[in-house]
Amino acid sequence: MEERDRLERMMEQLIETEEERKKYARKQFYMLAVMAVCTAAVFLLAFFAYVSLVPKFKSSAEEIEAAAKELHVISRQLSEADLAGLVKHVDRMAVTSEEGVKEALEKIESIDIDELNHAIKSLSDVVSPLAKLMGRFN
Repeated sequence: MEERDRLERMMEQLIETEEERKKYARKQFYMLAVMAVCTAAVFLLAFFAYVSLVPKFKSSAEEIEAAAKELHVISRQLSEADLAGLVKHVDRMAVTSEEGVKEALEKIESIDIDELNHAIKSLSDVVSPLAKLMGRFN
């Protein structure tokens, strides 16, 4: 009998162990399913990010490349330009213009305003009778 009791206890332990194994197997299956869903979600997210961002990156890269080419052309043109000569030329023009303005101001200052007013009055006295005469012919 003792042998039988011992076999029954072992059998019960085996049954309990098998039930616990099944319980852990279900938990393991559930966790595996959760991992599969999460992996699929990450994959879909990465795919949609790739699909939506790659064209933007591509167009941005093309714009950057075009800007770089334009910058290269402009820098080449600037390096070929004679900036020192241009600055000297502009400086000479400023000095020449300043001299011309000084000469014009000197001439304006040399005009005798009273004499000019007298000449205008004399001209008006001469022209008015002629204007009246011409007005009769109209």
